[in-house]
Amino acid sequence: MKNKTVVFRFAGIFLLMAAFVIAFVWFIWLAPVKHIFSNAWNKQHSNQAYWEEVQKSIHRIGITSDDDVVAIGYWGDKKWAVWIIDHIKPGRDIGTDGNHLGESLAGITNHQLKPEAEIWLAWWKTNQNKTQVEWIREGFAERGIVLQQPLTTNNIIDLLKLAHLSTNSPAYTNTPDYLHPSLRENAFRWLRDSDFPPRVLFQMWNWDVKNIPQEDRDQTTAALFEYAEWYGEHWDDPGKLPFTPHSNFSFPEPFFMAAGCRWILYCVTAMLAISGFRLVRFNRSSKRS
Repeated sequence: MKNKTVVFRFAGIFLLMAAFVIAFVWFIWLAPVKHIFSNAWNKQHSNQAYWEEVQKSIHRIGITSDDDVVAIGYWGDKKWAVWIIDHIKPGRDIGTDGNHLGESLAGITNHQLKPEAEIWLAWWKTNQNKTQVEWIREGFAERGIVLQQPLTTNNIIDLLKLAHLSTNSPAYTNTPDYLHPSLRENAFRWLRDSDFPPRVLFQMWNWDVKNIPQEDRDQTTAALFEYAEWYGEHWDDPGKLPFTPHSNFSFPEPFFMAAGCRWILYCVTAMLAISGFRLVRFNRSSKRS
């Protein structure tokens, strides 16, 4: 009887510990993962909250989807560039055929290099001591856009033209299509963080439109409206540049987010906890007997 009592006690303790571990992992450790994969949660929270959960998720269990990589490219800072450099290995493709981290680096740095680890590692040796603002500014300068602070009217026009969705700008020459969004996002971000909300740009446009070459007016006007739409969605995004895109993520929820799977997990956890508690209690009752 004594041996049976010991077995029951240890079985009860094991089940209680198992229930605790499952509850901790599901409700606490994996909470960020559940949040970023939940369409309902995303609709109720800002891009800033989403980005915070993405960062927690990556640091806890690593990159879980391409959307994590997109978020790093949109909102990551120099610390995230360091993180990517530390996680890429020579000989690896980090572009569309690899882990897409090259796209994230293009977004963070505004340099649209070939998605090869060696190329980025070589670039990093030369540029690692610069700030993110310097990286982005130099990326534009390499495409013929020398930005001033405050921005000149020509700077504004050049950034708008660069960000236009249907642009055929020479600045995109020899740049793969999948890297174009990094140029567009950085152009719009530079405008936003230089304190140019759309109403200011529209006012400036009314003043300066006569100075815009006729051949550029249609493209730049279209880009101005695109910027106004982008600004309305991203005016309070994370990743702002220190001067003076939540894009609407929507995707099929993975199977573990289904209500049925959640309830099965809840029931299993509860059964483990109840069984463990009853075994421990049975053990105590046996001792009294």
